[in-house]
Amino acid sequence: MKEDYLVMGQLIGSFGIKGWIKVKVFTEVVETLQNYEEWFMSSDEKNWSTFSIESIKINQNRMMVKFEGINDRTAADGYQRYWVGVLKKSLPKLTDNKFYWNDLIGCEVYNTDGFLFGRLTGFIETGANDVFVVEGEQKRLIPYTKMTVKKIELKQQQIIVDWDESF
Repeated sequence: MKEDYLVMGQLIGSFGIKGWIKVKVFTEVVETLQNYEEWFMSSDEKNWSTFSIESIKINQNRMMVKFEGINDRTAADGYQRYWVGVLKKSLPKLTDNKFYWNDLIGCEVYNTDGFLFGRLTGFIETGANDVFVVEGEQKRLIPYTKMTVKKIELKQQQIIVDWDESF
């Protein structure tokens, strides 16, 4: 059976000389990732391997992890840019009208007039509000606000936004 994984972060470089690795965490709260007992790593988001965690340190919203068997800086450097994932089935179940950002990736984005902007390919966190990255005939950045996002239909894989097609 093929397992489905959700990318939760990325290994961004070694930390110190004893095999610690810095993690860029994609969750809203950095500590969330440490709640998962099993972490998986992949260089290509297709082939995943499980890694046992020896220890985790969190300091000022930054995470460092020490995996079993990775005991020096050279070994840690070999995992730079690897993705960190968890099994989708291990995520908490959400109530109606709630979703994970990852669920939106690939949705078609239309404006209220029916104009197709393209597909949602990612997000940008700006501090003020998050932004959809939509790629079609051109790349567009659309604010993710209550005023802009009118409807999200996960079953139809569609997002309706109040956004002018000339932007």
